[in-house]
Amino acid sequence: MSLIHQIRIALFLVIIATAGGSLIFSTLDSKAYLEEELLKKNLDNANVLALAMSQMEKDPITIDLFISAQFDAGHYRYIGLFDPNGKVITERVNPDSQTSAPDWFKKLFTIKVIPGSSNIQTGWTQYGTVHVESDVNFTYDRLWSALKNMLIWVLSISLITYIACGQLLRRILKPLDEVIEQAQAIGERRFITIQEPKTTEFKAVVKEMNHLSARIKENLSKESERLDELRMRINYDDATGLMNHDYFTNTVDSKLHQEGFSEGALIIIRICNLADIDHDIGYHKTNLLLKKISGAITSITSHHDHMIAGRISGRDIAVFCDQPKDEFALAQHFKENLLDAMTLTHAEHQPPLFACVVTKTKFTDESQHLFKALDFILELSHLNNTQNFRIVNANSIVATKHQYLNEWKTLLGDAITHHRVKLEHYPVLTVKGELIHYESPVRLQLQEDGKWLSAGEFIDWAIQLNLIQSIDSLALETAVGLLAQHQEPICLNISEGTMRDKAYLKTAEALLKQPGINTDLLSFEVPEIAAFNYLNEFKVFARKLKALGCRVGVEHVNLRISRLGELHDLGLDYIKFDASLVRGIDMHDANKSLLRGLCLVTHSIGIYAIAEGVNTEAEMTALTEIGIDGFTGPGVKLNQE
Repeated sequence: MSLIHQIRIALFLVIIATAGGSLIFSTLDSKAYLEEELLKKNLDNANVLALAMSQMEKDPITIDLFISAQFDAGHYRYIGLFDPNGKVITERVNPDSQTSAPDWFKKLFTIKVIPGSSNIQTGWTQYGTVHVESDVNFTYDRLWSALKNMLIWVLSISLITYIACGQLLRRILKPLDEVIEQAQAIGERRFITIQEPKTTEFKAVVKEMNHLSARIKENLSKESERLDELRMRINYDDATGLMNHDYFTNTVDSKLHQEGFSEGALIIIRICNLADIDHDIGYHKTNLLLKKISGAITSITSHHDHMIAGRISGRDIAVFCDQPKDEFALAQHFKENLLDAMTLTHAEHQPPLFACVVTKTKFTDESQHLFKALDFILELSHLNNTQNFRIVNANSIVATKHQYLNEWKTLLGDAITHHRVKLEHYPVLTVKGELIHYESPVRLQLQEDGKWLSAGEFIDWAIQLNLIQSIDSLALETAVGLLAQHQEPICLNISEGTMRDKAYLKTAEALLKQPGINTDLLSFEVPEIAAFNYLNEFKVFARKLKALGCRVGVEHVNLRISRLGELHDLGLDYIKFDASLVRGIDMHDANKSLLRGLCLVTHSIGIYAIAEGVNTEAEMTALTEIGIDGFTGPGVKLNQE
């Protein structure tokens, strides 16, 4: 029972007890007063009758008629006339007197009245004695009526007080609801802060709880920043600040095989005469030159979430974009930036000579083959390089997709209209081999009986045509249908556009409130880029779905681990760390330390840590040792499969 109800009931009982006691004592006082008044009335009536009869003729008939008239005119229970010897001369008794008061009331408040008596004279002698007793039932009626009226009044006041007290208590205790919500949130490891209430007692509690949440958030932020610094030391080149070879190649490889990747571009820029420059100006000045070169490159990549850059060898810098681009135009952009930067450099050394090779990348490519092929092309191209910056396009053809937009619009529209959508299922397991959920990427069939396309083959077109929300809605309908048939956990990948679409949330609410749908089995996960670039929208998205009973997570977590503390108040269920952090973890002690720290951070705010892109048993063993909670990837198989 709530505190408000308990206080209301307590006040109600206090009022009833107080009013009840007052009612009883008031009734007893009224009873005593009425008894006294009845006694006086009996005496007065007896005296009046005696005086009247003393002056009358003492004819028996006249006396009898006089007493009868008096009896009928007043409220009497008994009038009797007795001679001096106590013998009855005449008497009248009211046998039909009744009262509306119940018997229990008469027994509880019995009215005891002494009859009035007076002597009747005839001359100097006594004629007799008259006895008068008023009808007590009339008094019971008045007492009972007064009690009922008072009882109704007391109950009415009590009920009004009960209702008014509830409203008043709700206002007084409203801050308590927020305190309870904050306590529940902290119990769920969501460290939120709330406004301090005016009530002194609540204010002290909220102040301390806010301090606790603030300290936790600060510690999480500091730990996340420390781990990000560790990640930078482990995975980034000291001289240029770019990704080192292993981290860059792992990241490219994970993106090439990531669900939803369709096409990208890879650029390798070689400083052909770096050894000569180093010989001329020395190590320190060469490093300054490399910083200028990397700065010119990051001035472009830092403004694009879908681009990364790395130093893959002493003289080679690579740029990878995981979105469809005109790769030659992109390389030309980097060329212009680099040449501008070199123009501003003091000519203390021979100008650097650059060779650049570019190529498109497809979801079927292998990173090792790409790097080997481009390195071979670079070796050939720079041998006869007399230009300060030469670009070689490994594809030789720059293709554009815009001419196909109308065709794709028709194909995608037809697939959506006829619901040619299905979900694949890839298991995500705990370290003990238990199923967490099935990752369920979308597959689309453009034509009836045609090939089922993976997300990477159509997602770019769907985004360009603003159809991705419709596809995600169909995927949700399909997932809900599967949940209704099979009680197996399903996880849906949500695009950035869908996450920000309010209409999708309304659709989700309508679908998930259908009877028979166990929402606890449905998970939604958003890419790291979308979650942190649109943090407010992501928080709205997560809270809406959490309120419906679903699970929410963030996938491909990698570049923004320093911002993990910003998720402390969301109550997320899990985070999936990108394959670039996981690949070859069994052979990289530094990455083990990084992931161990990340697991501690996520566990401190009640979030499951899951590793993506797991390939080997050795990786699983290493991940288990550092505290990971689950795995997913090509090497993860469910026992029953």
